[in-house]
Amino acid sequence: MRSKNKKIYLSAIIFSVLFIIAGNRIASHFAKNITVQNVDSQLDEQVFAKVTKINSTSPNPNDKTTDIVNFTAVITTGKYKGTTVHATQYTYTDNPVMPVGVSTGNKVVLSRLTSGGKSEWAFENYERIDKIFILLMVFAALLAFFGRKKGVSAILSLLFTCLSLFYVFVPSITAGFNIYVSTVVICVYIIAVTFALSGGADRKSLSAAIGCTGGVIFSGIIFIIMNKVMKLTGYYNTQSSRIVELFSQNPIDLKGVVFAMITIGALGAVMDVAMSIASSLGEIKSTERKATRYSIFKSGLRIGRDIMGTMTNTLILAYIGSNLAGVLIYAASKYPVLQLLNEEEIIIEFLQSLAGSLGMLFTIPFTAAVSAAMFTKNQDCLQTHRSDSAKAGTLQKHYRN
Repeated sequence: MRSKNKKIYLSAIIFSVLFIIAGNRIASHFAKNITVQNVDSQLDEQVFAKVTKINSTSPNPNDKTTDIVNFTAVITTGKYKGTTVHATQYTYTDNPVMPVGVSTGNKVVLSRLTSGGKSEWAFENYERIDKIFILLMVFAALLAFFGRKKGVSAILSLLFTCLSLFYVFVPSITAGFNIYVSTVVICVYIIAVTFALSGGADRKSLSAAIGCTGGVIFSGIIFIIMNKVMKLTGYYNTQSSRIVELFSQNPIDLKGVVFAMITIGALGAVMDVAMSIASSLGEIKSTERKATRYSIFKSGLRIGRDIMGTMTNTLILAYIGSNLAGVLIYAASKYPVLQLLNEEEIIIEFLQSLAGSLGMLFTIPFTAAVSAAMFTKNQDCLQTHRSDSAKAGTLQKHYRN
């Protein structure tokens, strides 16, 4: 069995690499024929750089609320790497939401602006991604330390999930592929690879994968039904308008984008629930060999009842937390509460939360049923074999007499 699991583990890694490379190349090939509207016509490019010297700081003669900071920086990425440039930053004297003035040694993002045939470098933002990478490495190290082999598998599955989303799924949408089909394909891929890496070829992983697939499909069906009932447009915030503006010549189905948001958003929680139930029932079956299909199913439902409360809170709180700014804006307005709640932006947030929660609730009994059938399959066959053997023995004894 271990040899078989190793083969599946290696096959999952090889398949993931091929899937990501091939998917990205196919999407990139078709993306060449897609025209994206350039709404930032003055912006040439952005690069990372390191500030080496502050040349001057002076009040802006055209705006008393800002200061002009002229500084020298060395570009650290791209074709201009190693080049020393002079850049400008406009700092606000009394605006806490704007970036503070740069200092020597700061890592920054510079934008190259072109206007009237002239180009100049301007401060865009501080470089923060390097700090995220450090935190990510700490997370991966702790995950590998505490989880050991399972931790390494979790890191690999997370890596392949992120790569598949950013290098296959997103490019496929921008290339004009059907969003619904792309969403289904990427969800099936994530489910298959995650469970193959985490559990191998055992019945527990297969039960969890089947249960997870059922829950995600159920969430998608809920959206399709509610989309028709509520007559959603997909234009629910400024980001939707931005998508329409960028892809004006090759429109993207905004309803499909919402479908992908809901389905992929529910995937994580559904996978967690499916694996928790399948793993728990697998342990029950390993300690109680004589456990029947019905008793295992009932155990799955009891375990699911303990999971559903916290997991539902997880989904609701995740969606509210990620959109807290919008909630505060609506809360501060003077519109009637029911009218605010009826806004499409709020409705879609509700739909995300409820569709994900319903998918999770469906996953509980479905995974319990699949696990019960999987874990007692050989037992039923063995009992049937024993029953047939007993009958044959009785007949032989009868004929001897």
